[in-house]
Amino acid sequence: AELRTDYPVDRDTLLYVTREDGSSKGWRVDLLVEKLSSKVEEKLLLCSSCSGLLRDACLCNGALRCQVCIPEGVAWQPVEMNREIVNEKMIYCPLKRRGCDWSGTVGTAVHHLEDCVYLPETCPLGCVSLEGEVVKMERRHIAGHIRDSCPLRKVECEFCEGEVKATEMNLHLEDCDEFPLPCPNRCGREGEEGLREVKRKDIPVHLDEHCPLQKVQCVYWEHGCREEMERRQTDTHEREFFHIHFKLSMTDIKQKQTDSTERLNAHANRIAILEKQNSDKDLQIASLTKALLSQLPTGRLEWNVKEVKQKIENKDITYSDPFYVGLYKCQCIIYWDFESTDNVGVFIRIMRGDFDEKLHWPIRYRRTLVLINRVNNKDNFVNSRELTNEDLEKYPNSFKRPTEHENNGLGTRSLISNTKLLEEKYYEQDSVALHISVEVLPSL
Repeated sequence: AELRTDYPVDRDTLLYVTREDGSSKGWRVDLLVEKLSSKVEEKLLLCSSCSGLLRDACLCNGALRCQVCIPEGVAWQPVEMNREIVNEKMIYCPLKRRGCDWSGTVGTAVHHLEDCVYLPETCPLGCVSLEGEVVKMERRHIAGHIRDSCPLRKVECEFCEGEVKATEMNLHLEDCDEFPLPCPNRCGREGEEGLREVKRKDIPVHLDEHCPLQKVQCVYWEHGCREEMERRQTDTHEREFFHIHFKLSMTDIKQKQTDSTERLNAHANRIAILEKQNSDKDLQIASLTKALLSQLPTGRLEWNVKEVKQKIENKDITYSDPFYVGLYKCQCIIYWDFESTDNVGVFIRIMRGDFDEKLHWPIRYRRTLVLINRVNNKDNFVNSRELTNEDLEKYPNSFKRPTEHENNGLGTRSLISNTKLLEEKYYEQDSVALHISVEVLPSL
């Protein structure tokens, strides 16, 4: 196919008279199969403005003109008879010089060009010439161009079977993992003449494991033999220096045994020191624990409870995070509508902790519940109670050492009514503040 950059691609240029400003006017007279035979015929069928065959003939100011030749705003009227005569005139394909043998009426010329295989088109892949100009060719050559010669066509790499642009094949081969390369050591094929070829991706493995000319260290390198040789020479080297290798190995093994013994002794000494330090810390912990147990501790929880209205409406039960009273692990529970009485119930329960076996049981304590006045923080609502022997006898499961996750809770069933709780002085921004204090008391 002939590749060119000077083809006229604009179909108007092919069919119509073209002015210097690029505008297209009447039909080209040189395309007529039979030339106009008389001056009368020329006067009836040629445009008085562009001299081309009338294209949509019109009468304007007493002269016949193409509709496209009439300036905007000038009056005109169509001349149907002239239009019909022009449309029936026979013309050649404007690409006749390229080899197209079509001829037909003016009225069918546009449709012919839509299918004419000689019509020039640009390469669908967008290839350009060496000068950087867009390449054009006859439509009949497009398929062969894309298949065989377009530099932007996709071609298959014969080594990896991947597809790349034809112009990029050389670059691809410089990186293709499957491309065969001679061994960097230029080793030959086994039993054959010529260099061994290895896929690019396999070269590292070939050098590390197979190449007979690759320099390698003696297998007794770690024992002290510092010889390097080609891989094919290793068997000969090992046979010739067997006794030296044996002596180096025995010396190295003995030295490693000595080093291992020294390290073991150092570890044993370190372990002894750490055991002594741990023993001292155990004594310190025991002493601190004893001191803690000899005191009667007090624990406090400052609890800001949010989304109070929703909790009351849902009659929820809310649990605080665990807190410690000395080494006793505790938790506070709020019943927002205790037993459907419209009262807020607050309970304290003892939870199983890590130090329970060292503590005194059953526990006796004084608990104080303070509902904070959010206005002045003075007129707080306070509920305080000291647990007695009667409580210990009546609710033994609340004070004994926990065997489950937690004991039964004990507290007040009606700290305050929900109506009073939601008064402005206790309730603010949908939250209330509750301070809990638990003081461990001596056993009676």
